[in-house]
Amino acid sequence: MILVTGATGNVGSSIVDQLLTRNRPVRAFTRDAAKAAAWGPRVEFALGDLTHPDTFARALNGVKAVFLMNGALDPSAFRQLLAQATAHGSPRVIFLSSLFAANPESPIGRLHKDKEDALHASGLPFAIVRAGGFMSNAYQWIGSIQSEGVVYNPTGDGVAASIDPADIAAVAVHALTTPALTETLFEVTGSELLNTAKKVDILSRVLDKPLRIVEVEADAAVQSLLRSGLPPLVASALGESFASIRAGGAAQITDTVRRITGQPPRSFEAWARAHAARFA
Repeated sequence: MILVTGATGNVGSSIVDQLLTRNRPVRAFTRDAAKAAAWGPRVEFALGDLTHPDTFARALNGVKAVFLMNGALDPSAFRQLLAQATAHGSPRVIFLSSLFAANPESPIGRLHKDKEDALHASGLPFAIVRAGGFMSNAYQWIGSIQSEGVVYNPTGDGVAASIDPADIAAVAVHALTTPALTETLFEVTGSELLNTAKKVDILSRVLDKPLRIVEVEADAAVQSLLRSGLPPLVASALGESFASIRAGGAAQITDTVRRITGQPPRSFEAWARAHAARFA
């Protein structure tokens, strides 16, 4: 049995789908079973919340591998989850981290690196998937695209090789299911260095709708994230990531997806065409 936390999220849901394609038994850990109803009886459900370790403990029964999201947990709460895993058979833990963990001086890097360090110290079998920015982060633009035809941009001309969550999921599934896993760190990106202007241009063509960009400061973007309900720690960390991208700190491409899956990462245009209905 493989336990997938964040099972209804962009990465987690794709992991569940890919595991089902491989005929692997899956248990989806979720706060809302209704969101996972589409999988029906093909998937076991474990209702719970990572902020309540006892619910995570119950979900671990009979589990051989776990996909574990970072969420907004503090390091001590994360260590409690690892302790529960150790007490329930020490399953392999595949942890979704961030490329920013390579720079733990940044808040978003520290948010992830502290948990990576806890995983290293836990004694559990593990692998870490450090991902670049998700293509699905563009969903944050839906409201302003629909209401104003505008994308508010806090990253300036900074470029990043954003990645389709399905490609992250494919690498995570490899780490979850490979019997004798020899790698413990997978750094995953897309294959194109694009700035926000280029992404918006692509979306404009895909949607057949004129779009314009309004430049904003990172602080203004953080305030918008806070108003949308994002936890202050996460919003602040994202603000630092915006500044890092603006300064060129995300201009990195890896070959991990192609090496692991045998296929190139999906392009942003292909992703946008597949999800255009979300923006319309």
